[in-house]
This record gives sequence, structure tokens and C-alpha cells, in this order.
Amino acid sequence: MIELIEDIKKIFDRHRIYYKYERASKDRHLFRWNDMMRDAGMVADNVILDINIDELHEAIFIGLIRVPHPYRAKGIGKEIIDTFKRYAIEHHFSILVESAPENLPFWQKMHFSIFLFEDYGFWMMGYGGKSKQMFKVKWSQMKPFLYDDEPEKEVHS
Repeated sequence: MIELIEDIKKIFDRHRIYYKYERASKDRHLFRWNDMMRDAGMVADNVILDINIDELHEAIFIGLIRVPHPYRAKGIGKEIIDTFKRYAIEHHFSILVESAPENLPFWQKMHFSIFLFEDYGFWMMGYGGKSKQMFKVKWSQMKPFLYDDEPEKEVHS
């Protein structure tokens, strides 16, 4: 898990995206940009990557990936997702994401497959699994615990 976080940090460093890393709980990791971002349909904040790494269930949940505006359309999002995919393959993990309808083409281009539509309007997509049923099981295992922990913030620059 530490190697995955370090690989993500290297991507941000290589592209000179200045960030703060927080370990918000045992499984939850946040990367924050140095400025507020305002994207349609999202709260204004500075989170560029929000992930949960569930070692017990061998799954990674990408809660948010948002490249800051000045760095978009340069392949950075793809580079980050490719890093997650390599880690998932090497460690036999699955990757789960919630996708708004307008983001489906990106995730499909990244070879994620739809396995569920949530009643709050998001599509659940997965990568690295043998079946859609397996994604559903992993999602049902992870979902109750995603944001329940009180933050124990470890902040690193």
C-alpha cells in the first residue's frame, strides 16, 4: 500500500502539482491541492484524490479523482489510473469507482466495467475482477465502512 501512495506522490511531483497528503483514517488517503477548485456539480474544495485501500477485501475505492484545471488534458488522470491498475494487477486487488453519468466515457476508456446503478444517480464501475458479481460483493463489503471513521489526520507535504 505504501508503494502505491509513493507512486502517486511521484506523479504529482513530476507534473509539479503541489499537494498535501493526509491519511484521514487507516484506509482513507487524501491528496489536496493548494487552491480551491469549483467544478460543476461538486462542492468547492481542494481534494484532488480521495481513495480507500481495503487490504482485507483486496479492493481500492477511488472516491474522487480531480486533476486541477491548469493540469487537465495532459494525460495525468490516465497516468494515475494506470498506476492504480498496475498495483491492482500486481497485488490481486480490484478497483471500484462511483461514476457520474458524464464521466462514464473516461472510465470505460480506462477499461472499467459497469456493475451496478446506485439510486443516488451514480454508476458503480470496477476493474480487475473476474466477474460483475465479485465487484458487487466487494462493494457491499466496503460501502458500509467508507467514511465512518473519525479522521486521525496525518498531514504530509
